Amino acid sequence: MTGILSELDFSRATYYRWKGRAQSRRLADQVVVPQRRALPPTPDEVVAVCDFALARPVTGYKRLSWLMVDQDVAYLRPYQVYRILKGRDLLARQPKPAAEALARPPAPDHADQVWHIDLMYLFIRPRWYYLVDIVDGHSRFLVHWSLNLTMEADTVTLTVQEALERLPQRRPGEPKIVHDHGSQFISAEWRRFVEAAGVTDIPTRVAHPQSNGIAERLHRTHREEGIPEEMLTEYYAALGALTCWDHYYNYMRPHSALQYLCPADYYRGDPAARLAEREAKLARAIEARRAYWHTNSIGKEPVSLT
Repeated sequence: MTGILSELDFSRATYYRWKGRAQSRRLADQVVVPQRRALPPTPDEVVAVCDFALARPVTGYKRLSWLMVDQDVAYLRPYQVYRILKGRDLLARQPKPAAEALARPPAPDHADQVWHIDLMYLFIRPRWYYLVDIVDGHSRFLVHWSLNLTMEADTVTLTVQEALERLPQRRPGEPKIVHDHGSQFISAEWRRFVEAAGVTDIPTRVAHPQSNGIAERLHRTHREEGIPEEMLTEYYAALGALTCWDHYYNYMRPHSALQYLCPADYYRGDPAARLAEREAKLARAIEARRAYWHTNSIGKEPVSLT
């Protein structure tokens, strides 16, 4: 055995160590997974991330990451933003998602193929008003909305008609309009409107509001982020707040279902070009970060890249 080990240029200690591992069935290769290595953010980037997060305490770190890239605040990957915020206890606390998995039909593959419509109550002093929202299922774009004194069928049909008039063109039978079983949608007026307008009527399952989850989620976002109570003092103040929120939601707010792009990027834009633009910004930031740490490491201890 000594001659064989010598011929193989193999030490006796290694041989017996492997033999012992084989007897205890521990001879399988140990796979070493390389850790991600990246230049650490600069101090200025850390300060910018913290200030940005403090100004948006309910916004998750992924959405913050892409907001900062789009607004030219800092160019960092979500995992880098997560590490910064976690180390400073600045991560937003999000509620746990519902445990029940929902079976949904295939997602629409183009804009204005499917619209989701729903009504939301808003108390605007001194009475209740009714917000009607129309959301595009493909892009999550808020196509149209109206703030009304009543929630009758004509309120809904007028809002949908205004939205249809904004379309440059549409395919036969589209948009398919998804709605719940509210009194507005089981009325004779709604049925006549659907037939005359040439749209497709899709009622959700009875007692299953999740079937219209896109509109329901938008209303939750309205309440959590977009419509502060202090702006609901009177009708015109609320109208102004809704108009500003509409623009921010459609054109500025990254959406988790859209690779953290904005609804407008998917509704009438070029999402592939927007994603490429982000990657270019991140690549330039890496070069700038490398130059910073090279300059600030001269004559000092080497900077850890983990």
